[in-house]
Amino acid sequence: MTEDDEMLCIHEITVFVRHIYSNYPNFPESVFYKSLLLLHKFFRKVAIRQLKHDKCLVGVACFFLATKLEDCPAKLTDLAMLYHKVVLMRNDLPMKVATDTQRSQVQAKISELEGELLRQIGFDLEIELPSLYFKQFASYPSPDMDKILKVATRVCCDTFLKPMCIYYHPLQIACACIYFATLSLKITLPDNEGKPWYKYLHEGIELKYLQDITEITRGIQKKLEEKKKSIPSKTTPQSTTVSPPKV
Repeated sequence: MTEDDEMLCIHEITVFVRHIYSNYPNFPESVFYKSLLLLHKFFRKVAIRQLKHDKCLVGVACFFLATKLEDCPAKLTDLAMLYHKVVLMRNDLPMKVATDTQRSQVQAKISELEGELLRQIGFDLEIELPSLYFKQFASYPSPDMDKILKVATRVCCDTFLKPMCIYYHPLQIACACIYFATLSLKITLPDNEGKPWYKYLHEGIELKYLQDITEITRGIQKKLEEKKKSIPSKTTPQSTTVSPPKV
């Protein structure tokens, strides 16, 4: 499987998990993003092509664990029913309520995958997200900051389609998304106390890494756009783009 194929696979899982997340309007958006980070941690240890289960079921297991990490645990029974519903919707099949047997089988698979996920990532549950730093940047002295952060939040969702969340610090990713937003909006952020804006929270942030992350993100968006154009309009699935969850 090529790197692009893997990215498109992650995209499919991301869209699936977003459908699951949309059924929990009171859950924080951090549940959605932590699900994706856990997914990348898992796939650094287990190749997608070696999966024995539906790849989207792995996403549901990541979501299940993420709800626990955020102290809003979802009920396994509900997740099993939602998985069944979204599978039918994804395959454009008539809506039918899962039987007790189907629900029990899915519950068992989710529990099994959660256990495997924990083993594969070595029970490393220390997870920090770029959104934490977006909140801190909200106080940056610029009248355009709110507008920039709205675009940066949308861009951030795309960064989770590749394992940048593993290889870069979340502050680097947050700064890169802000950098991307300033380029898109053609806005120049002023220096703060004689220092460039990206050193606002930490002196060690370098522009080179922000540019690298931005180029990778542009590549992701280009691939998604190519995929969208390659799908006939009459058979377009639920979504070929990634957007942040609505909360």
